[in-house]
Amino acid sequence: MDKKEELKLLYQLYLTNQCSSAELERFFSLIRENQDDDELIGLLSATWDRTEAIPETGLIPPFLPEKEITQSKPMLTRRISYSLRQFAAAAAILLVLGGAYLYRAQISQIVNPVQQLETFSKNAERKQFILADGTRVWLSPNSKLTYPDRFNDDKRIVSLDGEAFFEVTHDAARPFIIQSEQISTTVLGTSFNVSAYKDQQEINVTLVTGKVAVALKSSVPVIITSNQRITIDKSSEKITKTDFPDAEDFLNRRLGLFDYKGIPFRNVITDLESQYHSKISLSPDLDPGKFYGQLDMTVPIEQCLNKLSTVMEVSWKKEGGQYVIVR
Repeated sequence: MDKKEELKLLYQLYLTNQCSSAELERFFSLIRENQDDDELIGLLSATWDRTEAIPETGLIPPFLPEKEITQSKPMLTRRISYSLRQFAAAAAILLVLGGAYLYRAQISQIVNPVQQLETFSKNAERKQFILADGTRVWLSPNSKLTYPDRFNDDKRIVSLDGEAFFEVTHDAARPFIIQSEQISTTVLGTSFNVSAYKDQQEINVTLVTGKVAVALKSSVPVIITSNQRITIDKSSEKITKTDFPDAEDFLNRRLGLFDYKGIPFRNVITDLESQYHSKISLSPDLDPGKFYGQLDMTVPIEQCLNKLSTVMEVSWKKEGGQYVIVR
């Protein structure tokens, strides 16, 4: 059976509501393949041409004089006949479109499938953009976000490799879900930061406003509220929930300004490594130290290391493709 005959057969099944989902998908696939409008309209209008002709009774308004009715009737008949054929073709197409409305989700995927997009950021590069639902994203350096060009389903799902800050548009009917390796973070509308670099041992979700639920693939979700953080150890799959009163610092951090208030020196080095995608070796005797201050990680890494060295009274050098910090 050639495609034209197959299209005719599927059209008849469609009109009688006997199409299976596979046949429906094939029907619209064939319509897309046959872009000859005249042939398509001819096929669709064939059904209407076989219907009983509409009588002319009642087509002439009663307020017209009888003489005008008699004189104009032949011309009116021809015009009506021509118009009916046009209407038949148009109505047949509308019938298909009307029926297609009942399968709008499936047909939308066939005719205009959702496209998965990816946005990458390089070393010391930050990107800010808006998703189709209005959600705002600040993508940190060396990160990748995968997301659809539009959200058609009952869930808004994106995938993150790296770090990003989200201001999610509220939609109670469609939760926003961020998938990052072993975990998924589910929200309705809130602002928070997710740090999930593949080369780091921990995943952190820090909530600034609202409420989110974080879950491993095989665990019960853990819910956090404003100024709280969830930390997941990848190897043990242990989830730790802690208070994080400085969560608002991520409003600056999403722009590249990192505020440190007595954080272990090692953690600062971890941030530098992830932001600049560089290996930094810290002398063991410096590991217990704590750092106070702000680092602008939008500038070259050497400027950050210079400020770090001044505050911590240390020095740095570059050896074998990595940075080394010593006393």
